[in-house]
Amino acid sequence: MLRALVVDDAPVNREFLLLALESLARCDAAASGEEALALFERALSGGLPYEAVFLDIMLPGMNGLQTLERMRTAEDAAGLPEPACARVIITTGLDDDHAASRAFISGRAVSYMTKPFRLRQIREELVKLGLVEAG
Repeated sequence: MLRALVVDDAPVNREFLLLALESLARCDAAASGEEALALFERALSGGLPYEAVFLDIMLPGMNGLQTLERMRTAEDAAGLPEPACARVIITTGLDDDHAASRAFISGRAVSYMTKPFRLRQIREELVKLGLVEAG
């Protein structure tokens, strides 16, 4: 089963994603970039890295883009080959092309979802990324 990390400071968004993913993935959740990075590094060092990360851009403290860059640094330091790196889906309520560009270029994000989410949209993204089967 897919291993996923959900990162969002809004409890309602976090809970929605967790419920949407419950039949598709084993999920952990974080409300801040710092908490997410700690979970990410622990999973990486434990040999069970996350395959998918739903990462909000606007987070308290360390924002989502900073968190993503630190996650990529941790994967690089661990020697994780690119195909084994987490597929990061940026989630945001903003329509910010600069932030999206930075996430894709420096953070190697693979997708961008604008809130509010729809259940079908979440599954479609995971299918498109080859992380779950259609059905």
